[in-house]
This record gives sequence, structure tokens and C-alpha cells, in this order.
Amino acid sequence: MKSKLNHLYLMKLFIAIVQKGSFAEAARTLDVAAAKASKDIHYLETSLDSILLNRSTRSLSITDAGELFYQSALDIVEMHSQMLDNLAMLKHTISGELRITAPALWGEVILAPIIIAYKQRFPLVKFSAEFSNETVDIFKDNIHIAFRSTHLRDEPYLAKYIADDEFVLCASKQYLLSKAMPVIPQDLLKLDLITLTSNENKLNQIDFIHNGQAVLQHLNGELHFNNKQVIYETVKAGLGYAVLPRYLVREALASGLVVELLSDYQIKGAKFYALYTQRRKDSALVNHFIDFVSEQINAHVKD
Repeated sequence: MKSKLNHLYLMKLFIAIVQKGSFAEAARTLDVAAAKASKDIHYLETSLDSILLNRSTRSLSITDAGELFYQSALDIVEMHSQMLDNLAMLKHTISGELRITAPALWGEVILAPIIIAYKQRFPLVKFSAEFSNETVDIFKDNIHIAFRSTHLRDEPYLAKYIADDEFVLCASKQYLLSKAMPVIPQDLLKLDLITLTSNENKLNQIDFIHNGQAVLQHLNGELHFNNKQVIYETVKAGLGYAVLPRYLVREALASGLVVELLSDYQIKGAKFYALYTQRRKDSALVNHFIDFVSEQINAHVKD
């Protein structure tokens, strides 16, 4: 049994080295000394009679044998993790580790409170969550679940629907006191647009759907930010109108602080999905958490 545990550790160590690109970072992740990590990998290569890594003082690269070992080790380590998770489920003890990624704003506003609620209910579950708008490689970064707003055109992963990613055209009640309420998209040209910038490009058009037909409206604005939360604060300050995620402005809409414009014109959106690899599909913990997220979001929407 001890030998099997040692082999499992060696596989985890090798996976960490490949993913971190460094013996020191991998050793830190597994809480072992860097010198021990180097010695253990040498032992692994000797026992397999194969060179797994090409290493010099400045670089580290994986060999063909190392790539084969890495892919196999990923499967074995994941199967072991799933076995422990599923056995814990049978004992009605939910435990394990979840590594999650999500878009920055959605992660902070929607997912973070759900993770907190889940952790409070199931304290034995460990979380590592990264909220970023950078698209990560789920395979390479060994992510259990990636929450993304997408149209699922080219995603090479399994996916479970979570919620619609709806957008709202809105302005503060204060701002509209001195402005005419728009009736058609062209009326927006008389108002002050607060736009989102992306890679220094101003997103100055809105794609509407009205009576089943696409309506494209080009607009101009004098306030531009690359952060939706900042845009929301600017809208609440009464400086103009903007397109914002419904989940961000839901409470302000309900209280009347913010008013929806052109409610008959739907803004094109996407859907949030939980993406995961084929390797994770039988994980009781992964599926349990995804179901929990979906239930929490649906309950919030109904409230």
C-alpha cells in the first residue's frame, strides 16, 4: 500500500512540475523541499528507465516519454480523486478539492457568494477559484470546472447549462428626470452612452432583437471604461446610460434606482455554462457543485 501511495505522490509531483514549469513551484505546491522534489523525480525516471524531463540551469522541457507519463498520470490521479470523492458521497460526507475559473465580474458577484455558501455547508471541500477574463486551458491548468458565457461553437469540453447571460440597457432614475424616455433605438442618440472598451476599441453599437428581427444601432459616447463595475457606478451617478449584465443591476432595477430602457428590444446575449473535461464527468463532487450553483442561481432569479 505504501508503494502505491508513493507512486501516486510521484505522479502528482510530476504533474505539478509540468504545469508549473518549475521544480521549485511544484515543490511549494506539494509542500516539499525543492531538493527532495528533484531527487524524487530522478528516482521516478530511474524506476521507469526513461528520461521524462530535459532540464538545464535555464530551461525545463518534457520528453516524449514524459508526455506519455504525464497524460497517463493525469487520468490516474483524477480517477483516484474521484474515487475518494464518490466514496465520501456514499458516506454522506462531501469532501475533496475543486479548482474553478470564472469571468471576473460574474465570479465576484454571482459565484463567490455561492462558493461561500457551499463551503459553509460542506466544510471539508477545498476550493481554489480564479476570477479572470483570460481564457484558461482547462486541460493544461488542471481545472475542474470553468464557468463561461459562451455560444458553445468551438468548445472542446462537456458543458452543463447554468443560466442565461442577459444584458440590460439602463440608466438611473435621476438621469432620466431631465431626459425624454427613448421609444426606439434611434432615440438613444439623444442620450449619453457610457461604453465598454475592449483592447482599446470602443464597443459603440448595440445588437437588438425586436419582433424576431435583428436591429443594429450604432451609437456614440463620451465616457469609456474597460470595467463593467465602474460603468455601473457611473450609471448610478446619473452620467448616462449603458448596457450592463442583468445580474449586476437586478437589485437596482427592483428598487427603482435604475430603470430599464427599450424593454421591448431584447439585447443579444449568451448563456453561462459549466465546462469540464471528459475526465471529470463521473466526479460526484464536480456534478454536485455544478447542481448546487444552478439551484442557487435559479432560486435567486425566482426571488
